[in-house]
Amino acid sequence: METKLSVKEIPSYLRWKDSLLDLRYRFDSNTADYTLTRLFDPQLEEDLERFGIMNVHSAKKHYSTEIEKAQRTVYFYRIANVMFLILLILLPSIALYFFRDSLTALVFGILFSLLMFFLVECFNQAYLNKFQQQLKDELNIEQRIQNSSIPFHENEVRVEGNAATVHKEGIGLITDPNFTKGNENIVRFRLEEGSVVPVVEIRK
Repeated sequence: METKLSVKEIPSYLRWKDSLLDLRYRFDSNTADYTLTRLFDPQLEEDLERFGIMNVHSAKKHYSTEIEKAQRTVYFYRIANVMFLILLILLPSIALYFFRDSLTALVFGILFSLLMFFLVECFNQAYLNKFQQQLKDELNIEQRIQNSSIPFHENEVRVEGNAATVHKEGIGLITDPNFTKGNENIVRFRLEEGSVVPVVEIRK
């Protein structure tokens, strides 16, 4: 996954935020490796694994490499900016202040450095936000949930009033307080308030 950010995209990606993604990672100072520890809210991750919608563990392992690339890119921009400011702006400004008694040069150097640091950090944040959007688009979690289903047999469901409880081996109890009648015995899913909600359909 390659992330490229143009100057025109910076304002829009600075404001970008997703309600589902909750990326967390751990940095190993010994190996300099990044390990992705969270993609979504823990409850959502548990639901995705439980219902077989997504192998969250494999996704974390795969995207740990992508996180590492993104963080190294941001680190490179940050270090390059600091080196540029020190060598070409701050040191000459300090030299002019001491040898030419130019306070203006020193003030200009400091203000320009602060401005450049701010702009580069804005670029880095927009870059990380675009990376997260690309990751979200690749995961396509909403479509995954919508396309997932679990068929069941008549002896695997218990109906009590409007509620239906499906028992599938390896998954456990799947309860829908308001099941629907349809053409097949199947459990479908929808995304609601950051969690996976099962929808039970029972053959008429």
